[in-house]
Amino acid sequence: MQEKYQKITDTSGIMTFELELDSKIAKVWELIATTKGFAQWFPELSVGESGVDGLILFDFGNGEYEEMTITVYEPKSILEYTWDKNMVRFELTEQGEKTTLRFTEEINELTTHTPRDISGWHMCLQKIRGILEDKDVSFTEDEFLALFDKYQALMN
Repeated sequence: MQEKYQKITDTSGIMTFELELDSKIAKVWELIATTKGFAQWFPELSVGESGVDGLILFDFGNGEYEEMTITVYEPKSILEYTWDKNMVRFELTEQGEKTTLRFTEEINELTTHTPRDISGWHMCLQKIRGILEDKDVSFTEDEFLALFDKYQALMN
């Protein structure tokens, strides 16, 4: 998985991950854009309504949800939605039997929580790869903390 952080200002930037997946684009799209797919790698997320101006819901587990607005929806190609004050974007490109997944988080307000989110996305993308390769991917707390330290250093 390739990754890049582009610092825009002291409080903003763009984090990008790109990975090549051994899967057809339709299967990858189902993982990133449907409630059934989310359940496999990010069970707190669900689709409230598909399409532009639709909603992705984040379940806090206590009966409360955060609604995230879908801003770009191009089936089997692009899914973009708000993520707090930021924007996340999944872009898919099919290359024969493989699919390139490019994940971008546009960070509009860098906070102490941002490296935690980026670490989480890193782990989620690895889980997506694992699902498609039929491999169990999990992370220990120490592995998460190492990612957190890495992204905290990268963003400062």
